[in-house]
Amino acid sequence: MSIDPDQIRAFMHQQGEQWNTGDHEGFLATYRAIAPNGFRIEFPVGQPPKDGPTVMDQLWAGYQGKMFMTYPVIAFGANGEFAVIEKVDAPVDGETHTHHTIHSYVVRDGEMLIRYFTDAAPATAATDATRDFLTRQYDHWNAGERDEFFAAYDTFTGDRFDVEFPPGTPPNPGTPMLEQLWHGYQATTKLRYRQIVVAESNEAAVWVGNEREVDGQPQVNNSIEFYSVGDDGLHIRYFHEGH
Repeated sequence: MSIDPDQIRAFMHQQGEQWNTGDHEGFLATYRAIAPNGFRIEFPVGQPPKDGPTVMDQLWAGYQGKMFMTYPVIAFGANGEFAVIEKVDAPVDGETHTHHTIHSYVVRDGEMLIRYFTDAAPATAATDATRDFLTRQYDHWNAGERDEFFAAYDTFTGDRFDVEFPPGTPPNPGTPMLEQLWHGYQATTKLRYRQIVVAESNEAAVWVGNEREVDGQPQVNNSIEFYSVGDDGLHIRYFHEGH
């Protein structure tokens, strides 16, 4: 089963509306329609995936009617992969408290895997180091500090990293890909990180607003970026609204 961006947008907005209106049967039917062979959810990230309907029923029992979901950013990869920013509004004592979570999805052969990144993971020395690396490399990019930008990668992972862009395609060697992005975009684009979530497994998800001027007008294209740190180095995956 192939899935295109219009189908992805329709799925996300439909299941969000069904959650918000309390349509439990329709909510699960929407998931069955996109994943007729079943779906699993990795929640929290780093734990073994669990049966999707079971997890959804638990979330429904605990939070439906207390939290309302919308999806301001839907970013696309290739081969049935996409990622979203979920905006969660929770009315409490007459005030609405808002937070965001980051999810990634893979839809293939009638099955779907969902991974939920949330801010609930405890901080460790490893996750703090990952968060520090991420903020430094974005800051160096925005300041035009090329040597410092690449040094941040060298210090964190050496040359053992690759970049999958768009996700779902073969990864590219990291340094040449970043050189290409630097020469193509650094002078015109600022990377404003809006949310950084580092899971206990030391995997990170980042919501980035890519700011540039087009015909004298400010324009923002959002990306959702994933960083996975393992014994074999760093793996980066870039999802963009424009892909």
